[in-house]
Amino acid sequence: MTNNLPPKPLPAITDQTRPFWAAAKQGRFVLQKCSDCGTFNFHPKPWCIECGSRPLAWTAARPHGTVYSHTVSYSVAMNYPGWEVDLPLVLCLIDLDDGARMYAQVTDCQPDDIRIGMRVEVHCEDISAEAGIPKFRPLRTHSTERI
Repeated sequence: MTNNLPPKPLPAITDQTRPFWAAAKQGRFVLQKCSDCGTFNFHPKPWCIECGSRPLAWTAARPHGTVYSHTVSYSVAMNYPGWEVDLPLVLCLIDLDDGARMYAQVTDCQPDDIRIGMRVEVHCEDISAEAGIPKFRPLRTHSTERI
């Protein structure tokens, strides 16, 4: 089934962020990891948020986290009608198991069911020919976490 809505706006893909979006396109969840102190960083940047060091390596991140905070959007801001098919949007700050905190959409969850402290797992959705986007959904009870 197709709709006649305009496409959603895409993120600005730069040399700095391209590895993040490209990995998600391939269904992989990666973050920058500081080569000096081991801190996982999100949002992509040229230096470590913990120690300021510049050697950062794109590293597979554990695909689980915990909802730190959440909000639900029932309307479309800034006149982006392409988002209307996704309403209501459950948007969360996720504390990732690797230590970083990221902002992401939680899918497969009714707005009334989202809870602070809920365990979630990543899944990636294609958004263009060159990019995917990590989203989260409630952790399935049969999933096993990597240690």
